[in-house]
Amino acid sequence: MLTERLNCIINYVNNEIVADIGTDHGYVATELIKRGQAKRVIAADVRQGPLNAAIENINKYGMAEVIETRLGSGLSVIKPYESDLAVIAGMGGELIIEIIKEDNETARSMKLVLQPMNAQYELRHFLIENEFMIEQEDIVCEGNRVYNVMIVKNGHMEKFEKEIYYHIPKYLENNPKFYMLFNKKKREFEKIVKGLKNSNNTDIERLKYYSSLLSEMEEYSI
Repeated sequence: MLTERLNCIINYVNNEIVADIGTDHGYVATELIKRGQAKRVIAADVRQGPLNAAIENINKYGMAEVIETRLGSGLSVIKPYESDLAVIAGMGGELIIEIIKEDNETARSMKLVLQPMNAQYELRHFLIENEFMIEQEDIVCEGNRVYNVMIVKNGHMEKFEKEIYYHIPKYLENNPKFYMLFNKKKREFEKIVKGLKNSNNTDIERLKYYSSLLSEMEEYSI
């Protein structure tokens, strides 16, 4: 059975050809074919071990003719316009940034479904500053973990008017799971502020930054 996180990612895919970057065991790739949400998948991983696990899973379901496996780093394994959409999930936001930077032309040639495990703030900043448009975001919860899923394409997007929106975008307010993300971030910021206040060598600028984020959070009606 797929996790809630992977199910959420898959729900945003319905394309002819899909690239699954960092395929690991190939769960997303095989599920997309099972559900008829992709006609062909390129399943790629930078490590041979996970790719072998994916190949085993693909063969188990008799999908070798419609799922092609490739060994390589990030988007380097595909050419621009070879795929309609790429799933880049289950890795850090900073690594996702590097993957997009290294193969910028390929990244711009398709829609992206991104699921960063951390550094969501840095990823949103990077996307907006580098002419990528965040079309939509979703929130998925597994136990105490809260994940963001971002649907991204090439295009201009205006910068957020408040710094807090890079951490918890205002357009997610109507998501029924928003309060979990909000409370998680609030606790995180409060812990940072408390630690800075109790420090013998307080970073004043950092304290001001996180204190201002907490002040901006008061505008949300939770």
